[in-house]
Amino acid sequence: MSALYEHAWASDHESPLTIPAFVVGVDGGGTKTVAIAATMRGKVLGRGETGSSNFHNVGPRAASRAIRKSVDQARKRAGLNGRRAEVAVVALAAVDSARDRRIAERFVRQAGIARKSIVVHDSEAALYAATRGREGIIVIAGTGCVAAGINREGKYHRASGWGYIIDDEGSAYDMGRKALTSAFRALDGRAPMTALVSALQRRFRVTRLEDALATIYSERYHVEDIAALAPIVVKIARHDMVSRRILENAGVALAESICVVAERLRMKNDRFPVVLVGGAFRAGELLIRPLSRRIRQECPRAYVERFKSDPVRGALMLALKAGKQSHPSSARRSEN
Repeated sequence: MSALYEHAWASDHESPLTIPAFVVGVDGGGTKTVAIAATMRGKVLGRGETGSSNFHNVGPRAASRAIRKSVDQARKRAGLNGRRAEVAVVALAAVDSARDRRIAERFVRQAGIARKSIVVHDSEAALYAATRGREGIIVIAGTGCVAAGINREGKYHRASGWGYIIDDEGSAYDMGRKALTSAFRALDGRAPMTALVSALQRRFRVTRLEDALATIYSERYHVEDIAALAPIVVKIARHDMVSRRILENAGVALAESICVVAERLRMKNDRFPVVLVGGAFRAGELLIRPLSRRIRQECPRAYVERFKSDPVRGALMLALKAGKQSHPSSARRSEN
């Protein structure tokens, strides 16, 4: 297994003319879709990046196009135009039910990126990349959020990530929505005044915040647009108590999901890493400190660290594993 991980981090270039087979790993989220093409040994040949492939937000057709386009870019940069991968592992956000999986498997298959395509939840790929198959928990906080872990016995569990309407506490979307809520509540006197009011007026280019409602409730304003308001919260949190409280509450919410995963996997007394993944953690200590404090209360031996890899690497590792199981002779030829 260790060799597999080492290969998945290699970037030496092999001539496409010498490659009898290749695999693809794809990480598809609410903001972007990233694909990597690699030899059966795991040497990276090309990378591509496009927009969202969260089909709950953009629809199955657009998600399929984003996946196909990201893989096309990776193949083009690798000099593999017109060639199909042996195996592709596509890690997608919001594949939360059997129905979701059926829909995702269908539009991934329609993308035609590989002879064999495997759909997994994005937390599985990120967890694989972060822990290299060892005991640990990840928390992904981007447009949406989810926590997932694996214990010493290899059992997997995840918590949160049920979508922006009913969940995603601690995500960038959650921060952006709470910024809007706090600002409008302050506007009519139900909540303390906050610098979010003037900051959002500047963002929407309006002199009165209520004039932004037409944009907020328009069909053109999406989940990603609300998530994009999170950096405003971070920017003014140093001097705005309301913004600081939004970040603190987000950290606690993320920590609660982590602790639930640890409890279900019977890890609370173990020493293990909690790996932070996603753009929301650019908020820094104002988000991470309350998260760490809450984790220590229930998992005193756990330690928090930043993600040092890329979620798409986890999808690539899973593709390499599946490819070597399906095509051992191809893997051996690539290694010669």
